[in-house]
Amino acid sequence: MRAHVHLASFLLLASLPAFAQSEPLASSEIPNITQPTTDSKPVPKQPTPTVFQADEGDRWMLLGKKPLIFKVDPVTAGSDTLMVGTEEMPPGNRIPTHKHLYEDEVIFVHKGAVRVTLAGREYDAETGATVFIPHGNWIGVENVSNEPAMILFFFNKPAFEQCLRALSSRPGETFTMPPPEKMAAAEKECHQVMKD
Repeated sequence: MRAHVHLASFLLLASLPAFAQSEPLASSEIPNITQPTTDSKPVPKQPTPTVFQADEGDRWMLLGKKPLIFKVDPVTAGSDTLMVGTEEMPPGNRIPTHKHLYEDEVIFVHKGAVRVTLAGREYDAETGATVFIPHGNWIGVENVSNEPAMILFFFNKPAFEQCLRALSSRPGETFTMPPPEKMAAAEKECHQVMKD
């Protein structure tokens, strides 16, 4: 069954524009970006060469529970052509089956093992595995192991990180679901369709 994403039902992947307006980061400001964001669009800036250590970047908790770190996007490094982030998946956690309508995605399994449903087939993807998802293909990911998994996700253009930020809170803050009118506005930014 196909339905456009309604963010309330897509609790693990969607969000709205939630970027801070800012000038390019000074090199001393790049690690552990944790400035609060607003509901405004980011101010375009020049791409900033950056090295993020494993725990550095723009840190969020998806639904207040699952750690996300945005490494490269318009906010963190000024990229308007690439989005890169990490996601920790506790045992039993899953990303529901969905497809992105316009963005290609790559998932790299940095740690652990996950089961991937891709274009109607299931695959076991262990540490070091790379998954390529051309836009328009169904993808779902589940940590079926007893250990946490860490994935890196890459999109060929920014947009989807806005959805993830809207359904996240900063570490240590209480998550509150965005009001319906903001969630409806975010649907335009997500460019995705849910299957389950």
